[in-house]
Amino acid sequence: MLTLPTLLFCCAYASGVLKNVAPHSWHPIQAAPVSETGLGAPLGHRIFGLALAGNALPSWCKATGIHPELLMSFQSWAGEPMPTRILAEDHKVGIHAAMITWEPWQTPPDGNVAVQYKVQPAFTNRDIANGDWDGYIRKWASAVAKFPQIRVYIRFAHEMNGKWYHWSHNPRAYIAAWRHVVRIFRHQHVTNARFVWSASVGYGMRHNAWRRSLLAYWPGRSYVDLTGITLINFGGTGHTHPVGQFTPRLASVHRLFHKPVLLTEVDTQYAGRAQWTGDVAAYAARTRWLKGAVWSPPLSRGAAAMHTGNMGWQVTGDRNPQARQAFRELAMDIVKPVNPPGLAAPRPRSRNQGA
Repeated sequence: MLTLPTLLFCCAYASGVLKNVAPHSWHPIQAAPVSETGLGAPLGHRIFGLALAGNALPSWCKATGIHPELLMSFQSWAGEPMPTRILAEDHKVGIHAAMITWEPWQTPPDGNVAVQYKVQPAFTNRDIANGDWDGYIRKWASAVAKFPQIRVYIRFAHEMNGKWYHWSHNPRAYIAAWRHVVRIFRHQHVTNARFVWSASVGYGMRHNAWRRSLLAYWPGRSYVDLTGITLINFGGTGHTHPVGQFTPRLASVHRLFHKPVLLTEVDTQYAGRAQWTGDVAAYAARTRWLKGAVWSPPLSRGAAAMHTGNMGWQVTGDRNPQARQAFRELAMDIVKPVNPPGLAAPRPRSRNQGA
């Protein structure tokens, strides 16, 4: 755990104040240590991740003073692309954990939810469960296995309990498809793969209806390594969500499925970003079963069809000191040990609500 003097030194260095006196051997904050196995982020440890291409990571780290443990990317099935390039780039920049949001479709244009939700006949859950894609899945699994030094978190067919992706149709077939994919990886002994069942937090849904939507798609504990939830505060009219609005549902996911919970996409609008990010950090600091968080600065596909706040800002260009410090606290609070039961929780920290 970082001591206060060490934290002050890190912040001073990242701001450029100490650039002439810091030793050449000093490196930015490592959001999570590499494990003794070399895989990084074993299931007992926590992760701070970032949705970013590996070749863009050095400049991001230089701008923020933070080195994430995991990089996340999106990949569709159309054209049968392999994960080789993504994993090779991640390995080159010292990443030991990667998450690929693996989307079984031909990616449609952004901004049209009706088109996204329309069934794509060549990519249906039933087609996958029936073995039509087995050749591609086996080849993809073999590509993952070629990078044993990287733990690959596979976020297959995410946010299935919403109404904006075509794989949401036919929950029973979804379960069959999920199990079929996992069995192929197991049959090929892809030991560095982990499957992340990542749902929607249910914007606008009543709690009981949302809970039923989760259960309808649940493939079973033996087929899931981690559960995940998207946590985005889009802002704008009707889409501003304080962190406290999400936390009861995160707890429900943990209680329902008895698995660690990973925040698989985390982002917020520009207005109030310091307060919102700081609230996520404080929540992470006190929540033992939270696996980690993946900061996702790319614009969400869903934002294109919504009247949102400003979602185009980047941490690397943020000049507000309160916002930058809140983000650094998020990275550190995600990975540091949580107080065991019975010990006092850390005192709340003040935030600049106008940032």
